[in-house]
Formats: sequence, C-alpha cells, structure tokens
Amino acid sequence: MILLILALNGKGQDTATVRLLEITIGTFSTLSETQKYTVNPAISGSWGDYYFESRYNYEAGNSASLNLGKRIFRKLEHIELIPMVGLVFGSFKGATAELQTSLDYPRWIFSTDNQFSFEYTSPKESLFFNWTVAKYKLTNFFQIGLTSFLDIEGGQAIFDKGITSAMSYHNWVFRVYAFNYEIENRRYWFSLRYTMKINMIRK
Repeated sequence: MILLILALNGKGQDTATVRLLEITIGTFSTLSETQKYTVNPAISGSWGDYYFESRYNYEAGNSASLNLGKRIFRKLEHIELIPMVGLVFGSFKGATAELQTSLDYPRWIFSTDNQFSFEYTSPKESLFFNWTVAKYKLTNFFQIGLTSFLDIEGGQAIFDKGITSAMSYHNWVFRVYAFNYEIENRRYWFSLRYTMKINMIRK
C-alpha cells in the first residue's frame, strides 16, 4: 500500500509544474568616517521569472521601498536582466525605475545596478545610483573583486571606487565593500544575507 501511494504521488508530480521560490532576508550596513553606523534591512525573493525587493534606509534615512520586476531575455546564456519598478515611502516619497544586470561565468561575475528614483514632493532631491561589481571566484566559497558606486543626488555627483570580497556557507552569504580605502572619506559596507529555497508545485 505504501509503495502504491508513493508511486501515485510521484506520477502526480511528474504532470505538475515545479517552480523554485527563493526568499532572501538580511541587512546591509554602512560605516564611514563622517557618518554614523546605519543598518538597512532588506528582503527579496524570486518565483520563476518574477522578482521582488523591499528595502529600508536605502534611498534615504527612514524610508522604505517596494520594487517588483521580471527577468527578461531568459534564453541569453550566462546573462540575467531584471527591470523593476517600485514606490518609496517615508522621508523620500517617489517612484523608482531600476535595471539589474549580471553576467556569470565559471570564474568571473560581473554585475551592475542602475536605479533612478523620482521624488515627487521635491524633484530636486531625485537620485540616480549606478553600482558596478566585478568578482573572481577563488573557490566555491570565497570571491574577491573591484567595485564602484556613482551617486547623483540633488544635481551633485559622487563617484567612489573600492574593493570587495564575499564569503558563502550553505545558505549564508557575507559581503564586504571598502570604498576610498587608500584616501580620506573611507566608507565600508557590510551585507549578511540568508536565502531560503522552496520547490513550489503547480498542478
């Protein structure tokens, strides 16, 4: 009887569509010589080609955002393109358009994130971010690389460059970014994230 139940269940799963649900929770913290230590909680996830992300203290202090997107050009090998749109609430009130792009090879990872956020109560405070990262996989658990960050806010542009490293263990990932490490106004970013993966079956 047990074997019959297992066989029927397996047959049912064969005719169903299985999609992977991924949910990532974590923090993104910043530390600089001129500003206090800040923590940016975030949650993101994907289900098939669909993607969502919610962040706090990212666009501005005491602000929260919710972005939704969908992966496009899925047939392109090694390339992932995710355009997103979203809203920002709190001290920054506006709408966001964002494009996340990544190129993943056996040893190299290239990624760039372009984001424009329009502040509709004060358009002069609108912002544009470009965050670019190039990393080399030393092992399956450790990566090193270079990074740059362009921040345009209120008509003023700041360009920072630095180094980065990432360590992973099972579902945990810890990343460190050091900007302007050889000059004044040093900035450090720390990211700790945990990812849950669940197979969702659709009949």
